[in-house]
Amino acid sequence: MDNRRRILFITPISHLKNFYGELHKKFKFVELLKPTYSSVKKILPQHDILFCAPNHQTFTIDEDLIKDSDLECIVTPSTGLNHIDVDSVPIVSIKNDEVLENIWSTAEHTLYLILSIVRKIKPTIELHDKTLGIIGYGRLGKMVEKLCTPLFKKVVCVDKNNSYEKLKDIDILSIHIDLNPTTYQMINKDFINQLNKSVYIVNTSRGEVVNENDINDYLRVGKVKGYATDVLQNEYNDEYSVLENNPNVLITPHIAGVTIDAQEKAYQRVLEKI
Repeated sequence: MDNRRRILFITPISHLKNFYGELHKKFKFVELLKPTYSSVKKILPQHDILFCAPNHQTFTIDEDLIKDSDLECIVTPSTGLNHIDVDSVPIVSIKNDEVLENIWSTAEHTLYLILSIVRKIKPTIELHDKTLGIIGYGRLGKMVEKLCTPLFKKVVCVDKNNSYEKLKDIDILSIHIDLNPTTYQMINKDFINQLNKSVYIVNTSRGEVVNENDINDYLRVGKVKGYATDVLQNEYNDEYSVLENNPNVLITPHIAGVTIDAQEKAYQRVLEKI
């Protein structure tokens, strides 16, 4: 009798050769290639574990979705959990996990967005005489600082609990803060009004830490020169973003952490934890 636990994957995994090989040894599983809310709800009761990832999700995992199942846990190879709204079962993630010290994908994507947005907006600029401001000085903020210090005249770092006085003269702002009630839409007109210059803003944290209407308004008047983001406020419910058709906005579809190297490390790690 095969007593292996059953996992339902609603994120692609067949391209991860190392992970896929280990998975076969320990679990039975189904890889749902085009998951919808209704299709997941229908077959979830046949499984013990739900495996999801924020960059491949167009809906939120909520209590109604899982109510007819008897899940052992929900697994996500991510640090952010805002694609999951469930309290009734444990959530296994890589938040605060030591594996993150060896995953540079999001920091590298931040650098890509910085370089891309300053070359997208005319007139284009160089970075060597500019000041980069980093808000959120945790693991990612420190990685971005390390990557960007050789490129900028100055890199200024503040934690979300620090005074923002040091950011007043920056040219580019890079956001690396957690989403919680105190950081919800904290990058807004009031925050931007404290800055002495018109700035470029880059966001690889969470869409909800930015007030998109305020950003859009300030893009129109030039107070924000350009906005480059890997995340949007309503990306899990397919709602329209006011930023989508703004020519001074660059959007990537939540792929900052989706290099093959990062996925192999993160997916293997959560597999070890279940």
